[in-house]
Amino acid sequence: MKKVYTLIISLMCLMAFPLVVNAASGNIRITGTSSAVVGNTVTITVTLSSSTAIGSWDMDLNYDKSYLELISATSEAGGVSMVNSSSGTKSKSYTFKFKALKKGSTKISMSNYSAYAYEDMSAMDLSAGSKTVRIMTQEELEASYSKDNDLKSLSVEGFELSPEFSKDVTEYTVTVPEDTKQVTINAVENDSAASVTGNGTFEVTQGTNTFEIVVRAENGSEKTYKITVDVTDANPINVTIGDDNYTVVKVKEFLPTVNAYQETTVKINDFEIPAYTSEITGFTLVGLKGSDGNIALFIYDDATNTYMPYKELVFNQLTIYIKETDKTLDGYEYGVVTIDNVEVPAYYTYSDSRYAIIYGINVETGEEGFYKYDKTDQSIQKYDDEMINNLLKKNKMYSYIIIGFSAILIVMFIVLIATMKKGHKKKNINVTEVKILDKKQEDVKPKKIEKEKSEESNVIEEVNGDDFKLNEEIYDTMDNKKKNKKKKK
Repeated sequence: MKKVYTLIISLMCLMAFPLVVNAASGNIRITGTSSAVVGNTVTITVTLSSSTAIGSWDMDLNYDKSYLELISATSEAGGVSMVNSSSGTKSKSYTFKFKALKKGSTKISMSNYSAYAYEDMSAMDLSAGSKTVRIMTQEELEASYSKDNDLKSLSVEGFELSPEFSKDVTEYTVTVPEDTKQVTINAVENDSAASVTGNGTFEVTQGTNTFEIVVRAENGSEKTYKITVDVTDANPINVTIGDDNYTVVKVKEFLPTVNAYQETTVKINDFEIPAYTSEITGFTLVGLKGSDGNIALFIYDDATNTYMPYKELVFNQLTIYIKETDKTLDGYEYGVVTIDNVEVPAYYTYSDSRYAIIYGINVETGEEGFYKYDKTDQSIQKYDDEMINNLLKKNKMYSYIIIGFSAILIVMFIVLIATMKKGHKKKNINVTEVKILDKKQEDVKPKKIEKEKSEESNVIEEVNGDDFKLNEEIYDTMDNKKKNKKKKK
């Protein structure tokens, strides 16, 4: 009876106070750029989300147009309004891009917004956030960058630094055993906005090895820390070449690689030193380490205990050892060409030529001579000096022919000029008509004139009979006759 009474009371309470169903809820978040420089782009994302399916929504984005200019939007109408419906999505995002117009701080928020549940189209309870964007000038931005370019810690794994690390001390040394082949440098920046280069694992060789660790602050300023790793050598073999000091490399793994040579050893100061040898070139190569820590190969002469730099150039098909020579090339100028950062003696036809002629030995064949280097393609091939010499000989022969022909023309020209001058001196006189009249003799009788003409004709005939060769006698005869005639008158 008591149980029945309790059930009736419960039914009455349900009828008097019906169950209240809570409306679905949702959230609108605004995320994106927090700070920007005037003229740059500000990107904002608006996201509507709910734990229940969303049927439709209607939202408007609000911003200050004096600070921001809308460039693009993924909204349905391309503006700040976001209106759409779905078949039950739980999240929807929109992206807006603005151009920052002036310095200052501006707020982006939602002006109107509503959403409805997909199940029953009931209004959803929404909460909306906002976003504040700080806009500054480039100068203000750079001034805000961190200037911290210090290290927080520095170490060489397994070894101690000397002196002990301090962010204000920039140079350290570490001594390691002679069988050490690599070291690991650990460096951590003091400011997370800074960056570090030069840390990691590096190979080391006997003698001095120098490493630099560079810290770059957010504002671009740099600070360099230096670590010198000394790999001990109980009995170093020191070599001086010119003004440079070297030590002989005693570990084979430290030697640079080389083409067409075989591994061997050579005894220097009672030590077996790793080396390379070649029957073709006849060279023995050993490694020398400079004060800068770099290792290079040198030609070692055990008879004189001397060293000479080994300059090898590797191309696609050829490996050439550069060698000095006393040979010269006709028509070429002597100079220098830089190949793989090595200055090599060379010959040029002119200073800006694309090609340079160098002298060397092919270490694979032993062939010695000149090679043509293409500075543009960085390729090399055998220089055919025989063909060039033949061409030069032909050019000389042609030159001699031209000179001889020119001389003949000059002689002929001189003879021609001389002949023409001689012809001018011996004038030919046209005696077909000679008229000798004296104005004073106009009153002479016709018979007398005819007589004079007859006499002059006789003179002309004498001239013609002598093949027009005039001489002083003919002129004198004519002169004398004229004088006699005048005297008679």
